[in-house]
Amino acid sequence: MTETLAIWVIYNSPIDLPGRFVARKWLLNQPTPELLQAQTLEEIRSKLPLGLVRMPRDERDDPKIVESWF
Repeated sequence: MTETLAIWVIYNSPIDLPGRFVARKWLLNQPTPELLQAQTLEEIRSKLPLGLVRMPRDERDDPKIVESWF
């Protein structure tokens, strides 16, 4: 059985949660209802599951995206 790749995308002040850092879980290219929120980038990073690898923001990403973890 294969596992679906989970990616946590961190946003800075998304429209639905302004003033917060939000990590949303995606499975491949499908969003899930799972999210984490915090006041700071360091705090949101500390809430992510252990063992993830950081992927820097791509210049083509939405400006609210800070980084992604998989």
